[in-house]
Amino acid sequence: MFDHYDRYDYFKCTDCGSIFLHPMPDLETISSFYPAHYSVFDSESHIRKVSPLKQAVLRRKHGYAHLSPPLPYRLLAVLLAPFYQLATPDYIPNGTLLDVGCGNGRFLSTMRLLGWNVQGVELSETGVKVCKASQLAVHHGDLASAAFPDASFDLITVRHVIEHIRDPRAFVAELARVLKPGGRLAIETPNSDALGRSFMGANWYANDVPRHLVLFSPENLGLLVSAFGLRESRVWLETTPKVILNSIDYAIHNSGKASNKIGWRRLVSRLYIWLARCSRRGDTIHSVFIK
Repeated sequence: MFDHYDRYDYFKCTDCGSIFLHPMPDLETISSFYPAHYSVFDSESHIRKVSPLKQAVLRRKHGYAHLSPPLPYRLLAVLLAPFYQLATPDYIPNGTLLDVGCGNGRFLSTMRLLGWNVQGVELSETGVKVCKASQLAVHHGDLASAAFPDASFDLITVRHVIEHIRDPRAFVAELARVLKPGGRLAIETPNSDALGRSFMGANWYANDVPRHLVLFSPENLGLLVSAFGLRESRVWLETTPKVILNSIDYAIHNSGKASNKIGWRRLVSRLYIWLARCSRRGDTIHSVFIK
């Protein structure tokens, strides 16, 4: 992460099992972990085009009836939709969506394109400037300072953010407050119980030391959110080559050719993905909760 190494210690809670950085750094120190060139603030190609096949799958499987992909793709989606695992939320007509920690707004732009009324919250001034250049309504600050009214949103997305929060309980309490009754909270975060973390240890890429202050398993994440009156409706685990290949680079202190450019290592990553799926210990948690 940096051009030098510092020691950081993580502990496991004996009550819930979550993993946390100790001592917990103060806010000024935490802000130093995020340089202006941090990748989620880049301004490249804001809107990712939604392919006709993905549109057809969204229309068939997730309620995006207003999308009109060509008929051949709709027919193909009949066969393929059951095998697609999309993180895109089910559509709510005229639905309000809040993305917390929206970075450069690429996700918000895509969801606006799909028909959502979108807002964002972002701490980075650089990220907010990029968002506003795309006419996105984004609050500069944290969730609490946005001071949204109670029950403001049909859907709140928290994508790789909760692990960066010093006080997850207060954060989830605020999420629950601004979510509408019947609304959904979608959280993505690294899985502390991932297969890769069990044998890569400190070299596991998704540790992202020291930016990740707290790491959760599916079980203790569910316990945390359910304490604020939300019930878990869906959880699944995702595994991609990126995490294990970058972990290998960390472990061998690779300063040469990246592992994702080396054929046999890419094959190893495919074996890892298979093992992680079989053991249900993927790298990333996707959980959806309903208020």
